[in-house]
Amino acid sequence: MKKISLLILILLFSISFAFADRDTATVTTYNSSQLIKRGDAKIYSITFKASANGGNFIILDAITNTTSPAGSLTDIKAEGGEVTALGSQFQDYSDKPLEFSTGLYLIITDGYVILRFE
Repeated sequence: MKKISLLILILLFSISFAFADRDTATVTTYNSSQLIKRGDAKIYSITFKASANGGNFIILDAITNTTSPAGSLTDIKAEGGEVTALGSQFQDYSDKPLEFSTGLYLIITDGYVILRFE
């Protein structure tokens, strides 16, 4: 009887590990421009909160800021902004995540961004 109970307990415990990796998304807040992740990435949602008038953000499929004066705008995957301070914006990509292949680079001006990504 003890062996059967132990076997059932091990079986129930191991089943929880089979489903442990289903939601691996990370939620993080950023307030400065930076490289967030190299290589493949997926974004499920973006929340932007402006800290001053005209705050904005741009998310690039790149490992550096490619929007500098001689740069390319083809790497832009998402962007947004608010005209007034303390305005906010939410973009939901849960049904079809934004996919990145080179890297996930974030440019922020006067605000902060909350990303849910993997």
